[in-house]
This record gives sequence, structure tokens and C-alpha cells, in this order.
Amino acid sequence: MASAASRVTAQHQTSIPADVRRRFGIVPGTELVWEERDNELVVRPKRFTLADVRALCAPHREGRKAPTLRAMRAERDAALSAKYGRR
Repeated sequence: MASAASRVTAQHQTSIPADVRRRFGIVPGTELVWEERDNELVVRPKRFTLADVRALCAPHREGRKAPTLRAMRAERDAALSAKYGRR
């Protein structure tokens, strides 16, 4: 991936370039994790824990099949978009 840049505002906010958002599935409401690695700053989307994924993938009590990863991502994106909307 080519490098991307953004600027920090006076309110200490920054925008994420569109190609980076698309590549990493960052939608409104996505939590970002900021880490220091080898004296560099690394920013990444927060990922679910294994326990979270197991709970989501467990068969439902109504007898339905466990949702696919694609369906779970679509539901997550829809919920975040509904909650935060387009700004």
C-alpha cells in the first residue's frame, strides 16, 4: 500500500484517508487502537476477541444457523451507520 497522510486539527482530531478506510473496513463508530511499536505509532481498527466471535457464531436458540462472517460484518456496518450516521 502506498503511504497516506492526514493532518491533526487544533482540536487534536484527524481524518482517515478514504482508501485506508475502505481497505481496513473502517466505518463510522469503528474503534481505533493506538499502539507504540519499536518507537513508532501504529493505529489499527479494534478487533473482536475469540470469545466475542464464538458468541456470535454459536447457533441461535430458535434453531437458525450461525450467521456467516459476511452477514455479521454487514450487520455491524448497518448498526454503526444507523447509530452514527453520515457526518
